[in-house]
Amino acid sequence: MSNQPPQSYSGQTFNQPVMINGAVMTNPQITIPRPPYLLERYDFDKLIKGESFFLTLANILLGAVIGLFINMLARLIGSKIDPTITFENWEIYAFLIALVLMTICYIIHHFVPNERRRIIKIVKEHFENS
Repeated sequence: MSNQPPQSYSGQTFNQPVMINGAVMTNPQITIPRPPYLLERYDFDKLIKGESFFLTLANILLGAVIGLFINMLARLIGSKIDPTITFENWEIYAFLIALVLMTICYIIHHFVPNERRRIIKIVKEHFENS
């Protein structure tokens, strides 16, 4: 073992193994300036798969609203080009009903607490306070 003075390795980037006191460090200690957030498997699962029922339903209704709008617009244009194509009121009603239901689902999702948003709030508070 050589008697070299200790060297400082802070603030450097290494692309190859570094010998420290004549040996390669196999399990160095890594430190960060704040305590880490220890994410539990349950919390991770809720973050990945934890969307609320109302958000899922609202997204489905969004697809229906878009489809009904395209159909309604196509029938309206078609009725102007060809008088045999009729534009009926039920198409407007179906579009409006789907739009209202979608809006209600988004509002419910926004105001009803769910597990995913609760966990996200806890994680945000951890990093804001540390």
